[in-house]
Amino acid sequence: MENNFIVNENEKRVLKQIFNNSNISRTQISKNLELNKATISNILNNLKHKSLVNEVGEGNSTKSGGRKPILLEINQKYGYYISMDLTYDYVELMYNYFDAAILKQDSYELNDKNVSSILQILKSNINVSEKYDTLHGLLGISISIHGIVDDEQNIINLPFHKNEKRTFTDELKSFTNVPVVIENEANLSALYEKSLYINSNINNLITLSIHKGIGAGIIINKKLYRGSNGEAGEIGKTLVLESINNNDNEYYKIEDICSQDALIQKINNKLGITLTFTELIQYYNDGNSIVAHEIKQFINRMTVLIHNLNTQFNPDAIYINCPLINELPNILNEIKEQFSYFSQGSPFQLHLTTNVKQATLLGGTLAIMQKTLNINNIQMNIK
Repeated sequence: MENNFIVNENEKRVLKQIFNNSNISRTQISKNLELNKATISNILNNLKHKSLVNEVGEGNSTKSGGRKPILLEINQKYGYYISMDLTYDYVELMYNYFDAAILKQDSYELNDKNVSSILQILKSNINVSEKYDTLHGLLGISISIHGIVDDEQNIINLPFHKNEKRTFTDELKSFTNVPVVIENEANLSALYEKSLYINSNINNLITLSIHKGIGAGIIINKKLYRGSNGEAGEIGKTLVLESINNNDNEYYKIEDICSQDALIQKINNKLGITLTFTELIQYYNDGNSIVAHEIKQFINRMTVLIHNLNTQFNPDAIYINCPLINELPNILNEIKEQFSYFSQGSPFQLHLTTNVKQATLLGGTLAIMQKTLNINNIQMNIK
């Protein structure tokens, strides 16, 4: 399938313009790339011949009149991608057309933590011969894991699942016969946030992923920073000194005491019951004192963590991906209020991620798109 993407450097530049600018004219592409119109026309003819782009009608003529410009867009039905998020309990699958528009989304519960069982679920539910009314069908797959991936696409750490045999990537390549990319979920969330049109002027950002653990996706100068072996952003492993009682202190990983799952577990232990996530929200809204106290502690710790991240990396913005804060947005307001007491520097932006439920999957779509096309910094207009 990779042969479908044989395009030269100028064709890549033009494709990127069409990806990043909805319904753009060849005249505007010529101006943006500083290439003459004849060259752009030849390139576009090649891209149309390869079915990568379509003409979509006419734009407005200039004030002086003249012919209306022909507008161009990515051919949505060229093919599709699958992005997968391997969570603790589920495999989430998103199918996206060639222009990243969402085709469909599926979710499958995991019966056990073995990678072989996960692969069996995928083989049972992904029909690699299905084209979904596209020209070339499946073009590539991305895998999001809550763990560490090195620069050679090897899984270094997979904390919630057992990888018994060949690498996950090799198994999927063998099964699907398409390119596969694997990446940490916080990194993919950061790639998604960076790619949005609304963030096009942001050079440095961090996405803070707070779920079962705590991880950070770090963008520096518009590029994902992975560290020397893919371990950058593993801030949940940061050690903190925690009081056990009046006399003893002990070091804990910060994600063991203030991740979302750690918070829920602590509340359940104090209440002596097992609350679901939905019930926890209800207890908080009903004013339960234990829940309110523990969430206040969570706010305090998150504020310090965000302050430290801001001090260390000085980003333009930090985006938080946390279901709890998404459901209780006043938590973010309290974090912002406390943060103002710590920070004496220039203001920076602190937001919930633009799409809490789908950021990781859409980041995966972006990653496999850029891999198959060999084009960096493609932007998305999906929220």
